[in-house]
Amino acid sequence: PNTAIDPHQTYLMQFDGGARGNPGIAGAGMVIYNENSEEIWCGWKYHDGPATNNVAEYLGLLCGLKCAQSLGIQRLIVEGDSQLIVRQINGEYRCKEAKLKEYYQACKKLLSEFHQSEIRHIRRAQNSRADWLPSPAT
Repeated sequence: PNTAIDPHQTYLMQFDGGARGNPGIAGAGMVIYNENSEEIWCGWKYHDGPATNNVAEYLGLLCGLKCAQSLGIQRLIVEGDSQLIVRQINGEYRCKEAKLKEYYQACKKLLSEFHQSEIRHIRRAQNSRADWLPSPAT
């Protein structure tokens, strides 16, 4: 696929995370698509040491946002299947846990640096690619 970034195009980033054991071995997957639904980037990240599902979800969001920013994407729709993470980022739920708060603040800062961004919840079945990426670890 063509990976040249068009600053006027809106891209879609999907993320997912999980932990085996919760807390346990944790990882996250991220995928970025262009407006034609073509995958232009994918990645995964494993957490150093045991982590919870929620930490793994935030890890996926943070890594995906950093990648989108490094690619030069300016307009971004973010989708994840963690209702908690999406609702915290959208201000519907408060983020109280100290470890999650670090991720929350970093994600909010990155989202604010895009010209246009939004985050929304999707069902797990709609997030299969991002869900599959970290599966060897989780």
